[in-house]
Parts: sequence; structure tokens; C-alpha cells
Amino acid sequence: MTDVIIFSGQSNMEGQTEKLLDSSVVPHAYEYKYATDALVPLCDPFGENLLYDGTAGVAYEDYMGMTWHEKHALGGSAYGNTSLIPEFCRVYTKETGREVTAVGAAKGAETIDYFMPAGKGYDIIVKKAKAAINKTKDFSGDVYIVWLQGESDAIISKDAETYFREIIQLAHALKSDLGISRFGVIRVGRFTNDERDDEIIKAQDRACETDGLFLMLTDEATRLNEMPEYMNPYVGGHFSAMGLSKLGHDAALTLSEYVKRKNTNDI
Repeated sequence: MTDVIIFSGQSNMEGQTEKLLDSSVVPHAYEYKYATDALVPLCDPFGENLLYDGTAGVAYEDYMGMTWHEKHALGGSAYGNTSLIPEFCRVYTKETGREVTAVGAAKGAETIDYFMPAGKGYDIIVKKAKAAINKTKDFSGDVYIVWLQGESDAIISKDAETYFREIIQLAHALKSDLGISRFGVIRVGRFTNDERDDEIIKAQDRACETDGLFLMLTDEATRLNEMPEYMNPYVGGHFSAMGLSKLGHDAALTLSEYVKRKNTNDI
């Protein structure tokens, strides 16, 4: 049985880390590439750079600035470095005994509005996810979202009520369009390092506490923010390769436990 897991959010989900820790293939896990309509063995660097028409783009380079963002709908791991996805899938497949089709659906520097049904990114994410589902052999019928986003919303001082309303709308739109089983949240870390972060954190906590479609996968990002070894030493507010691997590992344990309980009718 194979589950489809969509990894969405902004640069920390893409994988803006300082190095490539490991490029070995994760057993029983595949990445779906939309531009070529192909399932490939999953490893870092993860993700693909897609233009808005769904064709292949180019990897981001510092000199491109906003030009890259204007042309691209989705991005892969920055500079070809480590993301959280391989470690997540390594743990998930081991714990659940299920295979995974992983769908990269992240883009750096975007607020949640970009991912909303009326936003520029929503259609390509849904198209890519549907194509991945159709390509997946022995599909279990379970689709999960793993979400790591909110830094850009903190930067623009979005209040908790607005972000809460938006993330609820997004999750239920994806439930309607893709049939997601759960909207899993890796609670955002600190980016502005002031009360603006608290608004996004409060909204994500509230969503997971009040809406049964949500599942808090881990809230430890704010703890890791205080530990230099888990932070990218070159790019403020971004996790290191070790930091994202830690977040992916712990988030996968939570989703795995949910899946095991679900499959034994314990929830």
C-alpha cells in the first residue's frame, strides 16, 4: 500500500540549509516529478523547480532575486542541499510498513495567501498532487499534507485570527479537491523574533486543537531555534541540515502513529 504525502510551505519546507548531509535513496519511497510525469527514487536534493505552466524551470541562484519567484510556481531544495523530506519518509516507511509517493509543493518567501484556493500556487499544487495520485501504483487512498509555513505572514504582521481563518479554508479546500485524510502541521519556528511570530503560532495551535482535519506533527521548531547547531549559520531564521532532519524525523513519528492507530481502528 502506498500513501501520497504532499510537502508544502515555504523555504524551510523547500530545504534552505547549509549543506547536503546525505543523498542516498530512501527505500520504499518515491518522488513524483510533474514536469516529466515520473516517479523517481526519493533522495536529497528533493523537489523540482516548476514554472506556472507546469514545465521545468531552473534552480534558484542568488543573482536571480525576485525574477526567479515571478516565473516559478514551485521550487526544489535550495542549492541542492538537505531538506526534511527524505528523513521524514525514511521514518514513515519504516514505522508504517507502507510505501510513499512524496509530492514537493513548496515555494520560498510566500505568505499563506499564495497557497489559498484564490492564490497563484493552488492550482499547480492540486494538479501536481492529482497527477501523483494517478501515477501511484497500489495507492492506499490516503493523502496527507505536511505543512511548514508562516514565516512570511509573521513578517507582514498578519494577526492570529486571519491566519487561522485562512489555514482552515486551505485545509478544507484540499479535503474537497484531493480528499486529504489529515492536514499535518510542523508548527512554525521564530523568524521575526517578536510578537508577530506568536500570532502565527497561536493560529496553528488553535487549528490543531479545534478542527479534526488537522494534526500537530511537532511543535519543537521554536525549541530548535534556540540551539545553534539546528540553525543555518548563513541564513537567518532557517534551519540547518541537522535541524530539518530532526523536524522531519519527529513529524514522521507523529503521522506514523496516527496511521497505525487508524489502520487498527483505534481512532
